Amino acid sequence: MSLLDKMEKRFGFLAVQNLTLYLVAGQVLTFAMMALRNDEFAILRHMVFYFDAFASGEVWRVVSFLLIPPRVSWFWIAFAWIVFYLMGTSLEGKWGAFRYNLYLLTAVVGVVIAGAFFPTVAVTNQYIAYSVTFGFAYLFPNFELRLFFILPVKMKWLALAIGGLLLLQAMASPLPIRFFIVGSLINFPLFFGLDIFRSLKARKRVAEMKEAKRKFEEQPFHVCVKCGATDLSAPERDFRYDGDGALCSVCLEEGDEDEASSKG
Repeated sequence: MSLLDKMEKRFGFLAVQNLTLYLVAGQVLTFAMMALRNDEFAILRHMVFYFDAFASGEVWRVVSFLLIPPRVSWFWIAFAWIVFYLMGTSLEGKWGAFRYNLYLLTAVVGVVIAGAFFPTVAVTNQYIAYSVTFGFAYLFPNFELRLFFILPVKMKWLALAIGGLLLLQAMASPLPIRFFIVGSLINFPLFFGLDIFRSLKARKRVAEMKEAKRKFEEQPFHVCVKCGATDLSAPERDFRYDGDGALCSVCLEEGDEDEASSKG
């Protein structure tokens, strides 16, 4: 029994069912409050996570920052929620509620640890949302999304593109942002790293077996001990064996002719 199985057996009753639905509902509510008040900063400043406020007793921030809606236009925000709900519920359906909860919790803990190094830097849930995207893409690589409702793109390519952009962003960003990116995405290598390593190892082994098979097939099976012809260099020839090894049909005929002439 794996460590996750043992944890689920002991703490599985604590898992929140349909967690993605609650997260999306909370983001919709936050979005509505910001739209009604027409002052995003007044609401978000009480919701974003930064370690200094969290350590001072504002413990709700470790949850409230997950309820901040994505920073996209009004037209795309509904699409973003639909996609996030699709990916989150698919992960929960594949894993079960406990492992999905733990996946998100690991990212939150990563943010808290990163925040301890930069206690006054605020952070939202953007990168945690990307960790859900990466997890979904790994488990459902061939699932197609239609970008702009037209262009079909498989999740594995979309995740690679997002990963590349995140890498560029991390290289161009100051150190605190790099810490928060790593902290938010730490759940992906923790949950999938071993599987990825095993998959790469298996692919390497298959490639080595294919190479060994190719080399074996390139080696001749029959080699004439007299002229050196092989079944690969002269596939039209037949080969027969005697005590000295293989002889091709041409050498056999020449030997027969020599024998006949000596008798004559």
